[in-house]
Order: sequence, then C-alpha cells, then structure tokens
Amino acid sequence: MKNFNKLLYLVPFGILAACGAGNDSAGNTTEIENAIAIRVFNDGTPAAKVRYQVLPSWYVADTAETSAVQYTYEGETDTNGWVHIDRHQNGSYIINFTKGDSSIVLQYTLNNLNHEYTLDSASLEAVGSVKGLVDLPDSANYAWVAIQGTNEIIKTDSLGQFVIRKAPCGNLTVSAWDAQDLSAIGQTSTTVTTNDTIDLGLIENPNKVVPENAIRFMPSELISDWMRPLTFPTVLVLRLTEENFDFSNAEKDGSDIRLYDGSGNLIPFEIDGWDTTLNSATLNIRVESAADTVRPWMIMWGDKKAEKLKDVNVWEGISDSLVSALNSVTVLNFESGTKYNALPAPLNNKFDWYVQPHDSATVKNDLNKDPTKGIEKADSSIFGKNVLHVQYQANKLGRYVVIGTRIADHQHDLSRLDSVEVWMKGSGDFEIFLETIVESDTNYKTSYKGSVNEEWTRVVVTPKDFTNADGKSYHGWDITRNKITRFTIFVYNGSDVWIDNVKMYGINLDDLL
Repeated sequence: MKNFNKLLYLVPFGILAACGAGNDSAGNTTEIENAIAIRVFNDGTPAAKVRYQVLPSWYVADTAETSAVQYTYEGETDTNGWVHIDRHQNGSYIINFTKGDSSIVLQYTLNNLNHEYTLDSASLEAVGSVKGLVDLPDSANYAWVAIQGTNEIIKTDSLGQFVIRKAPCGNLTVSAWDAQDLSAIGQTSTTVTTNDTIDLGLIENPNKVVPENAIRFMPSELISDWMRPLTFPTVLVLRLTEENFDFSNAEKDGSDIRLYDGSGNLIPFEIDGWDTTLNSATLNIRVESAADTVRPWMIMWGDKKAEKLKDVNVWEGISDSLVSALNSVTVLNFESGTKYNALPAPLNNKFDWYVQPHDSATVKNDLNKDPTKGIEKADSSIFGKNVLHVQYQANKLGRYVVIGTRIADHQHDLSRLDSVEVWMKGSGDFEIFLETIVESDTNYKTSYKGSVNEEWTRVVVTPKDFTNADGKSYHGWDITRNKITRFTIFVYNGSDVWIDNVKMYGINLDDLL
C-alpha cells in the first residue's frame, strides 16, 4: 500500500509548459510581426504532411458544437516537416500535431516582448490515455471533461469516472465542469507519454463543503500494488499520524471517529491501535465491493456527543488466505536459496540476511562470508524445501552469533504487531531482537530470551513477552516499537541452531514501506 500521507488533497491548477519533446528556443526580436517555426519528426525522419491545429490554450470544446471547429490556424507540415506561421496573433496557444495514432502537443506564448517561437526537433509519439475521477456535485449525474487547447472532450459516467483513450503526448491541462450549470469543478495538469495510461486520481470540487474536523480522501490511496488483484469483501488499512490527522481534537480512544462513503453511508471499521503518546492510530476498514472505493470517502471526528459505535468484526466471511496476506509478513524462509530475505515485493531482493560471529565466537563453513552455505534441505513436512543450519562455537560468557536481516530502510511504528513467530531447534540459548541501527546513535532494542532442544519448536513472542527496559542495553517494547528496522536472533551456550519460517503477525507490508 501506499502509506496514508495524502489525505488533504490539493488539486493542482496547472499551467501548461512547453513540451519536453525537444530543445526549444524562444527569443526576442526587433521584428514587429510574430512568427513560429516548428519542425516535426516521426521515427527520426522529417514528417511531411502532418496535420496541425492551433487553438488558444484556454480553449475548451463546446459540447453543443454542431459545426466544424474554427481553429486559429490549421494546415500540414511541408515536405521537410516544417510548419511556419507568420503574422501570428499575440497570446498563449496550443499546437496539436496528429498523424494516425501518433501526436504531440506544444504550447507557446507570443507577446510584445516575445515575437518568435522556434522548435526544430518535435517528435511524434504514439498516443496515450488519461483516466480519472471527477468530484461530482451532489445534484449532478455526470460532468464534462476536456483537454484544454484541443477539441478533445468526454462525458463522465454517473460516478464521475472517465477515460480519454487517445490523449496527445505532451503537457496537458484537463478541466472538468458541471454539466447542468456549466460551473467549473476543477482542473489538473499532467504529462502524457507514448502508449502510457495516466491516472489523474480525483479532480476535486473546491465548492464541496467539508465540515470542520473532517478530511476527504480517495480510498485508492489505501490500496497498494501488492494487494492486487483485489477480491471482495476485503479490509483496507487507514494509518493516521500527526502528519495527516489532528489527534488533539479527537477523543483519546478514537471513539468519535466516523467514516463515510461517497454517498454519505457509514463504513464499518475497527480501531486497531490508538496511541496519543505517539500520535499514531490504525483503522481496519471493511469494504464489500469495488464500487465502494470509487468515490471519495470522508473521515470525521470531534463530536463530543457521538454515540459509541457497535463493535464490528471486519474480518467476518473473509478467507483465511486473505486474512493472512493482509495481516502477516514473512521475514525469513530461505526458500529462494539466496542471500536475500523473504520480504515480498517491493522489498524482496533488497535486504540481505546474514550470520555474524561476535567476540571470538566462530561459525563453521565460513557462514559469515557466505551464509547460503548454511541452507539445508528441510527434514519436516511443516516447512518448505529449505531451512537454515548454523553450527557454531560460543560457549563462553559474552560470545554469541547473530543471525538477522534488515526489514526496513527507516524507523516504523509497529505498535499493532500481534506476535513474532520463529521455528527453531538445536542446542543452547537464544534471544530474539527487534531493534534499530540506522537512524540514531542509540541502538534501541527489545528482546525475548529462550532455549532450544533437538525438537522443532514454534516460538511465538508477543509484545508483552519482550523484556522490560533495564535502563542500559534493553529499552523495552514501549520505547522500541516505533523505531524498528531490524530483526535478529542471538545464539550462544550451544553448538548448533536450526531456524526457519520467521513471520510477523498483525502487520502487513505497508507497515515496512
């Protein structure tokens, strides 16, 4: 998932810039008459007889137009791909070159200080497409959407969704307006590249009234690529921080929170952690169908008289496999047989796992140089094909071997962690650590101590099982929970340890992004 950092939408009212298709130069001249000169190429060859059309950059196509559009200028490039327009009017203009399914749009401005525009390397590209969602007025059944400066216009569906399938390449401004009273809804700018589909997201209606202590946002912000393809019903996670939410005006337990869909209906959710000491909270939101994610949602708070909501089981009827995917992260399983940990995309093949002896401890087979030499075939059907076997000498006080991996680039709040699961066997003692080693001079850490024997044992550690702070080396769960970047296991007082299937429950991949 993308982390929830864009709740406050600021729709950019963009100004078109000259397309970056080539190196353009616009200079002043003592000539009184304006002129433009543009040369167009297609696959590196001068493009002859390419149609061009010029309109003011503010132009929006008329939905009721029944006759041909009156272009400011129009024509074709010459045999060398050039178009020259002399005695050009002052103003800001869009020139649109099209040939089959290829196009390019450019903007230029001519005025008393700038009489010429020259570009000698414009390149035709295969058209792209633009899609998005218009924030419809409550009374509207649809809206109109247009690419300014062109004759491209399209009607949204009843939800405000639209797709412009043949959008010219270049920098574009897309405008939307109410089909009933023709008032402007909003506009945004984008750059279309060849054969690409640009998702503009929400074109927000600034005239929509948002109550105090409320934020509107698109539910798509809660859907990460790793969650796709989506199956319904599902549960989305909304993470609140002091960057996107005002905890000072909400109840200390979040009991005044209300969540509404685009039609004003309450959306069921559960609070999975609410911590005003960290200004951090998480909501698990039940979503029944894809249609429920199309229009903007609104989160509201601050009503001191709000009645307590009934408890909701947001996971009811959802398959075990989906619950597991949305509530767990596999850290290590050694199935790939490589030096990379088991974190799924987009974090896989990014962080190594390692075996490191410390304070005169030793490991066999030079695992500190190549830890993959410790991967062996599993001897039990409860695992995959591979497990890790580390043979070591660390029998004296202070000697230990570390097996671990980085799980994140920067500190994360893992307050909603339910448990850490590790399968182990062997001899000796161990400590399971969650810690940080990257952002601070202090190595914040919390640990759980135990022993292993020759039988595979499922070791499950919950936050309350971690050691309490000692004021020296161990900081405890409450201090460490929002600073975690690394998972490690220390082993000592034995001769070997087998490890497999390290998982964290109660979080998902987005908690580590």
